[in-house]
Amino acid sequence: GKQWYQRRVRGVDYEWQISRTTLAIEWNLMCRGQKISFLESLYFVGGSISLVLGSVIFDKIGRRRTCMIGAVVCLIGTFMGAFCPSYNFLIVIRLLMGVGNFIVYAGAYIWVLEFMPEKFRNYYNSYSMMIWTAGYPTLVAVSYWIHTWQYIHIGSGVIFAICYIPFTFFPDSPRYLLSIGKEEEAKAILEQYGRITHTEINLKGVRLIGSDNTKDVANTSFKAKMLDYCNHPGMAVELAIQCYLWVTCCLLYYGVNYSWGAFGTTPYVSYLFAAVSEVIAYILLALFIMFFGRKLTLSVSLFAAAACFLLSLVPWQWTEVWGLQRLLALLAIVWISIAFAQLFLFVGELAPTSLRGYTLSTCSLLARGAAFCGPYLAKSSGTTKLGTAVLAGVGGMLVFLLPETRDMPIPAEPADVTQRRQQQNLPVSGAKYENEKESVRV
Repeated sequence: GKQWYQRRVRGVDYEWQISRTTLAIEWNLMCRGQKISFLESLYFVGGSISLVLGSVIFDKIGRRRTCMIGAVVCLIGTFMGAFCPSYNFLIVIRLLMGVGNFIVYAGAYIWVLEFMPEKFRNYYNSYSMMIWTAGYPTLVAVSYWIHTWQYIHIGSGVIFAICYIPFTFFPDSPRYLLSIGKEEEAKAILEQYGRITHTEINLKGVRLIGSDNTKDVANTSFKAKMLDYCNHPGMAVELAIQCYLWVTCCLLYYGVNYSWGAFGTTPYVSYLFAAVSEVIAYILLALFIMFFGRKLTLSVSLFAAAACFLLSLVPWQWTEVWGLQRLLALLAIVWISIAFAQLFLFVGELAPTSLRGYTLSTCSLLARGAAFCGPYLAKSSGTTKLGTAVLAGVGGMLVFLLPETRDMPIPAEPADVTQRRQQQNLPVSGAKYENEKESVRV
């Protein structure tokens, strides 16, 4: 019993010469693994709650206000962790952190993407994912140099607060404002950014694309959104395919990282390995999209991941540590990361402005369920690997039913989605749509 306990402790604190405190040891949770797992899962439960809320408030109160609310909730939960007196109180903290963090990331991604011109969206997506990956070494530094878990919460909260500062002075998305009929506010924001970049912009007398859309998104009900999907079946098909791809990629992403992702002798090394693999993936993603476009890159990455799972069925071990399965795990992480990262970009480019927040929240919410199931792939049986290969392969084929969005404007309303499918001769396009807008695109 003593040796088993020491092994469990060693799994948490590898450096015995350094005095560290952890929740698991201080609250006698080392022999209660289910309680630790429950705390880990609560973060994703909070994320699921936030995405349900986000599906409403992203398009109701705007991107900026949504991010501000998420930032406040996350900071409250994080700083409360420094004064946590009990396990039950920590349950509330983990929920708050999950709710706040997921709203912030999803909202900020849409917010900035809607500012991006077509030629820069690919680079923004890869850059955004690299910033996400920067969290790995940051987490390693905080947890390695701060030895008390209460102070780790404070250190993390300070980092979060610094990252949230831009939310206080960045204006809301002009695309969102146009979608709810606030054209003059959108013009003012564009002119403001012109002044920041020393570019004189005068929009007096100019009618912006989307300004003729007088539908008040803030008052649009769930029923009205469903009617949009019924009236534009091509958009409904794209949503269904995106949901499948999000669930599949999230399942494989967390499955690989939890089942094959133990690289190195300490958790610090494992996290750094994960960061390196994902940085490679995001660099390749930008290059692949630049030369081959969205559809081909996403499809090939899913087919490559499927091939990794199939080949891992071969039992070839050339050293005690390294074998074909572990090598393919590294390759699979790269390909799945490429696919997963591109899904964020695809949501922003496929969904119209009036439904972009709802689409991202719906896809990400379903993916959270896959995140719960992903770690159970750790058993890595032959049937499991074959099943994951089939899921990835089917996803690669479904991608061809989606439109290519490279160098194309972001759709403002559902009718734009229908028109794009018709232009690319894709099935289930819906009724013919004639674009009679005479607006000026800025």
